Amino acid sequence: MSAPVSVTASVPGSVRGSGELLPWWMHRQSDPASPDVLIGESADVNTTHRNWTLLGTVGDPAHAAIDPRGLITGRPGGPSIDWWVGADDRWHLPSRSAGVRQRLVDETPVVETTMRVPGGEVIQRAWAVAAGDGIGPGGAVVIELHNASAVPVAVAFAIRPFGPVGRASISQIDLEGNTVVVDGRRTVHLPRTPSRVAVGSARLGDALAMVESGDAGAEWPTGGVHCELRRASAALLYPLPHTASIRVLVPLGAADPRARRGRRHREEQVDVSPAAAVDAARVVAGWEVQTRRSPRIESLERRAPEALRAARRFALLHAAGDDAESWSEGLVDVFDACSLVVALDQQGLHAEAARLLMGLDDRIDLDGRFEQEHHRIDAGASWLHAVARHVELADDVVLASTVAADVAKVAHRVHRDVVAAASGRRGGGSVGPSWTAAAAAVRIHELIWAHSCLRAAEFTLRAADQDAAAAEVGAFADELEPALFDALEQPVGEVEVATAAVVALIESDSPVTLTHRDRLAEVVGHAMAATHDGAAWHAVGRRGLSPRLSAAIGMAGARLGDAEAMASMRWMLDVGEPTWSWPTAVHPRTGGGSTGDGHDPASTAAFLRLVRSLAVSEDAQGVDLLPVVPTAWLGQPIEVHDLPTRHGRLSFAIRWH
Repeated sequence: MSAPVSVTASVPGSVRGSGELLPWWMHRQSDPASPDVLIGESADVNTTHRNWTLLGTVGDPAHAAIDPRGLITGRPGGPSIDWWVGADDRWHLPSRSAGVRQRLVDETPVVETTMRVPGGEVIQRAWAVAAGDGIGPGGAVVIELHNASAVPVAVAFAIRPFGPVGRASISQIDLEGNTVVVDGRRTVHLPRTPSRVAVGSARLGDALAMVESGDAGAEWPTGGVHCELRRASAALLYPLPHTASIRVLVPLGAADPRARRGRRHREEQVDVSPAAAVDAARVVAGWEVQTRRSPRIESLERRAPEALRAARRFALLHAAGDDAESWSEGLVDVFDACSLVVALDQQGLHAEAARLLMGLDDRIDLDGRFEQEHHRIDAGASWLHAVARHVELADDVVLASTVAADVAKVAHRVHRDVVAAASGRRGGGSVGPSWTAAAAAVRIHELIWAHSCLRAAEFTLRAADQDAAAAEVGAFADELEPALFDALEQPVGEVEVATAAVVALIESDSPVTLTHRDRLAEVVGHAMAATHDGAAWHAVGRRGLSPRLSAAIGMAGARLGDAEAMASMRWMLDVGEPTWSWPTAVHPRTGGGSTGDGHDPASTAAFLRLVRSLAVSEDAQGVDLLPVVPTAWLGQPIEVHDLPTRHGRLSFAIRWH
């Protein structure tokens, strides 16, 4: 056994200078020759390609993330697992290679990343499995490498101090039997002892240097590898013959985002065998079963059917626990979570929608506001709206009765808060020239949501046989109507005001769209004119192009029968390829994620709702079939089967003769 590897001091800037292998996104942000290089900003935070795809199971809210080059991160802020391939000519690295492509296997959360090497390809497949014998007490991600080339290769599973968001800290890496332990946490379970190992640190340089030089050793160093600057790395090498496969397991991280504290701890060792994990084919079949409940929508827009199937399955991952979660940011706020609830119900996934609604119900404080979101009127408003849509679409009168008391409480609070907001701001109930664009956007957003949610609460309370409470809440809605109608009649001077009005009217299913259709058309036209190839700019914070806002504007266009709505759909499809995962915001130059979550629950929900709106547009009065029919669809069959609507299940087909 060789001596312990340790580092006591180094200059942080020397790490990059020593040839450290950066993840794909960081390399592009750091390379002066790259069009994505950041000038005058830190390249250590991902702001140009903030994209990943979730890996997980429907029974466990813990997820992992895989980036576009196959870098897998088991928990936010934790180390990642990279994969390298040694061929006859050199070591091939996915983060640097041009010959890398990625796809979903049959539109399921089974991700296949392929890299070209001399003689063919090496394929990485990654999927999640549930806890069980040979897997451990929690779920895990299977990383399988398959040699599809004509010659044998060497492969390395590399422990990296990076993630899809930024750098990660690794102080200590140990090998205990066939388990890699990083800072006291089991991180990778190996199938057998590696044939060679390489280690790195801030002083020694990246483990890649040892691999590429051929200096990887046969034994793990005594005492492991330690780096006081938290830049430890390691690589575990195996031969991989032609047509052979090898797999490792990566335990999933802490399931409860409220329990994430970043504390380092030593976990109890358990017997884990990568061979015990179910194969990818069985996982794919299981996902197909999970979404058989969903309606069948055969849209003619290219790529839309496969994107729809994938988005449904990812919606189930977002809703795997009692709370909707963002992989990188923890609990999703109530407004975004309720959008996911509505999307689930519209796709026939009622059980998951009900569970999220009840999880949100547990977050209501005694005063009728949601914990940690007391400042947001739209939190309570969106919950009331989601409850009503669930009761309608799932015919769930039991849930209406269960939450009736909280519905009344939240409705009263929303009414009080929106009235107080009006009296405490300049301009009272109207939105006029004296308002700033930001204040006007917030005000019209709150007014529309408050009015719509009170109508929704009235419906829910009547469904629960609480007629007196329903009448009281209905009176609150009547009280708000003059201020709302006045706001809608004001000139739209700013794009963000028009966008706020359109999104609120459409996402809240506002009854005002029936009585003010001409005004809706004017505002929608103003908002659509400001889009860029169907994409809407997120004006608040200048964060990037917004999938959620873009989808809502497309939904509004569809309701008005405007063919320009298809531009939003096509932009969403362009951004979502190849794994049909949408970030919170999209960088206008790179087309990658720019902030927030790289696989965002609200963006997934927005796409699902947009697809549905192009098949069916509905309101309290009735249903419009195919509100938009592009010329390319003419002469082609169209089918929709078992679609939940507010008026019952809907099926229809169009045949051309």
